[in-house]
Amino acid sequence: MTDPILRLNGVRKAFGGLVAVNDVSFDLHRGEILGLIGPNGSGKTTTMNLISGAFGMDRGTITLDGAVISGLPANRVARKGIARTFQLLRLIDDMTVTENAAVGMAFRPGQPWNAELVTRCQTYLEVVGLADKAGLEVSKLTYIDQKRLELARALAMEPKVLLLDEWLAGLNATELRSGIEIIRKVRDMGTTIIMVEHVMSAIHSLCDRCVVMNAGGKIAEGTPATVLTDPHVVEAYLGEPHHA
Repeated sequence: MTDPILRLNGVRKAFGGLVAVNDVSFDLHRGEILGLIGPNGSGKTTTMNLISGAFGMDRGTITLDGAVISGLPANRVARKGIARTFQLLRLIDDMTVTENAAVGMAFRPGQPWNAELVTRCQTYLEVVGLADKAGLEVSKLTYIDQKRLELARALAMEPKVLLLDEWLAGLNATELRSGIEIIRKVRDMGTTIIMVEHVMSAIHSLCDRCVVMNAGGKIAEGTPATVLTDPHVVEAYLGEPHHA
């Protein structure tokens, strides 16, 4: 196994007396999709916020390609190569689809806002299935298309690691199948992914490995088939002891 592209080592974050992430460690390997799963309130999104620099941590380190990124502000973490989507969409409603995607690309170091940028944005709109809606204002898009656009904007940053925070939530069965194919396509483009997700069919279909969190701590790590039959994981999800 090659050196991990991303490594969390003893990461801890508390809010007052609440320990949201408690000494969590795991590696993310280049080219894989890692599922970060667990019941509501287990610390998954806080962990994503620590990786992306949205939150500072109390102790521990996070490295990207061997370089420490923990302690950097979110804009510098993004420039180092980490992009993300959010549970609540954060798009600019009065801009077009292309302009929203271009915001992501323009954030990259040394990227001028020019015709080449717009052309390259079209590539990412094609990946997510929005090429035919490039000129629409965001307010005209459906919910699933707004989610697709947020993903295209993240991809336009050309990240080393993409963080997907419940990107598949709220989709119907047809949209879910389409969303799974899009994520698979993104991985095949060479992007390494961490996904927080409650849709277990997507976890089974997409993830090479899973890290399971509960009450701020890591309770299991392994393939989806292994962790989702682990008695401790079953108990964490169902709230009652597991009996074989």
